[in-house]
Amino acid sequence: MPIHIINGEGIIIFVNKAWSKVYNIKREFAVGRHVEEIISKYLKYFLTINETTHTNDESSSYTYHHFDEVSSKSLATLVLSEKKKMSMVSSTPEDTKVLVTSTPIFNGKNEIEYVFTLVQDLTKISDLKEVLDAEVEKNKILCQKLKFYKSEQSNSSIIGNSKVLNDIKNLIPVVAKTDATILILGESGVGKEVLAKEIYINSLRKDKPFITINCAAIPENLLESEMFGYEKGAFTGAVKSKAGLFELANGGTILLDEIGAMPLNLQPKLLRVLQENEFMRVGGTQKIPLDVRIISATNENLFNLIKTGEFRQDLYYRLNVIPIKIPPLRDRKEDIKLICLKFLDDFNKKYGKNKIFNEKSLFTLEQYEWPGNIRELKNAIKRLVIIGEKNVITSNQVLYITKPDGIEQFEPDEYIEIDENLSLKEAVQSLEKKLIIDALAKYKTTYKAAEALKTTQPTIVRKAKLLGIEKTYEQ
Repeated sequence: MPIHIINGEGIIIFVNKAWSKVYNIKREFAVGRHVEEIISKYLKYFLTINETTHTNDESSSYTYHHFDEVSSKSLATLVLSEKKKMSMVSSTPEDTKVLVTSTPIFNGKNEIEYVFTLVQDLTKISDLKEVLDAEVEKNKILCQKLKFYKSEQSNSSIIGNSKVLNDIKNLIPVVAKTDATILILGESGVGKEVLAKEIYINSLRKDKPFITINCAAIPENLLESEMFGYEKGAFTGAVKSKAGLFELANGGTILLDEIGAMPLNLQPKLLRVLQENEFMRVGGTQKIPLDVRIISATNENLFNLIKTGEFRQDLYYRLNVIPIKIPPLRDRKEDIKLICLKFLDDFNKKYGKNKIFNEKSLFTLEQYEWPGNIRELKNAIKRLVIIGEKNVITSNQVLYITKPDGIEQFEPDEYIEIDENLSLKEAVQSLEKKLIIDALAKYKTTYKAAEALKTTQPTIVRKAKLLGIEKTYEQ
């Protein structure tokens, strides 16, 4: 948008490229000259707009005054004398209708130091209003869809409406009522544990324990005693007997996560549990009966592990009575929007925020491949909710966190608002501080931040110190 700034004497001290283009005046010709000298011949004011703020409810009302004949006096110089913000409607040399708003910026002595003037194309504002109205309607439809899906899935933790996910959701109540073993397959982060819990909640064992054992997280030498327990004296340090996780899960459901990482020497013992429904503690001689529903999950190809001798084929067939494969997010992109809205709602409540997505940011989220699947998406939404002061989450913010590499993608994603309480110097410092903080947060070092902002490393260090930016970065 066209912008020009004059000082207290009416001398132009700044114009931007858009202003030069609208009035066809080069910046170097305009700066340093009196505003009346430069643009009075281009001005055709025919309407003034006065805003009145009501003190009782802080609402505003507007009055309009039409001139008997067009005025060519600069609005900025008029503000210098009136000492208040003013708006008028004028015509440009191309006969485009524009809204001109001049805002005085006062110094500590209540004297006008600068007048900031903004020119807005009324045709574009009208077009923008139509676009915004359309976006508001889209948002209403989106909220209605979310409300519908929430009611449909209020008792489910599995979010999505793709065909493949609906097939899985329809399968849950069927398999949950049986005691058949289930093998859940899928990449890391697709929600295998969430599905296992959903099966458990819909099962006849929902009032009994649900215990998860991550076979990859427990050291191999401890896994057997953790799973099956041990008797007193079974090994050094076993000063008393201890029940294992299988025993604690008796009557309920146990999830063997990362089953492909189970050591080969433990697999026969698990096979016996599946075949005989009994086991013995480490160092024990007494068989302990077991009534437990076993669900397994893995992101590995168990067939390949069987071929390499790392996984028993007979155990595989025992675990794989009912296989359920969860596809990655990139293969069910139609679920991403609904998942994003669910996480957004959750984190807004958790952190007391009121963030919303615009249509473009949701589209950007849908286009990303999400190699970490739902786990990565959840962390991304959490970060988008926590970081940033604006309520609207933009596509630039999404790109900022999904594609951290690539300096060309660093750009401020929030437009600049005029704060009448700030001087021009304070406003510039505020913007500088935000840019430097964002760059340091993204690139971690002052050298890379300087490269992104197209300046020198010493400048970044000096300004960071001057602006009071906390030192959480490397040199």
